Amino acid sequence: MDQETYWFEGITRYDKSTYQEFAKYHYRHVAPGLPIFLTAAGTMALCWGLIQIFLEPDSWSVWPCIAGAVLLAFGVNQLLGRFAAASIKEAKENRIRFFEDRVEYAGQQEQGFYYYHQIVRFRENQGYFFLYLSNNRAMMISKAGMTLGTPDQLRGFLHQKISPQYK
Repeated sequence: MDQETYWFEGITRYDKSTYQEFAKYHYRHVAPGLPIFLTAAGTMALCWGLIQIFLEPDSWSVWPCIAGAVLLAFGVNQLLGRFAAASIKEAKENRIRFFEDRVEYAGQQEQGFYYYHQIVRFRENQGYFFLYLSNNRAMMISKAGMTLGTPDQLRGFLHQKISPQYK
């Protein structure tokens, strides 16, 4: 049987730091609305509560301060990616191969493939490529985990394969 050629391959280790890296990137660059709203609302509520305490020390209403601190904590933790990593128990590795018409993944929990036209967004940061398959789901390719090809070569290949509106 004839083996089909793949052009690039990478192994991504999905652990707490990987998920945290995705969440940080996602909430800062792709979907910043909620964490920015929470951070802003928390800051305003906290400041308003502190002003109330100083202006009317007899009433000593701490509820705005408490609510503001909670909202601020949630917003900042989303921006830092801490919530995404909290539920990860053990690390899993995924082997990702790039063929002419599709990208295949195989890991301990699942395997499958996506055609390039199914990718809705292609982004990267210093350590990873992010192939978004929906607004909140991405396949991560570790640049350090490339076993065939280089990150620069893969970037050029993906720019050819992915529709210009999704880059």
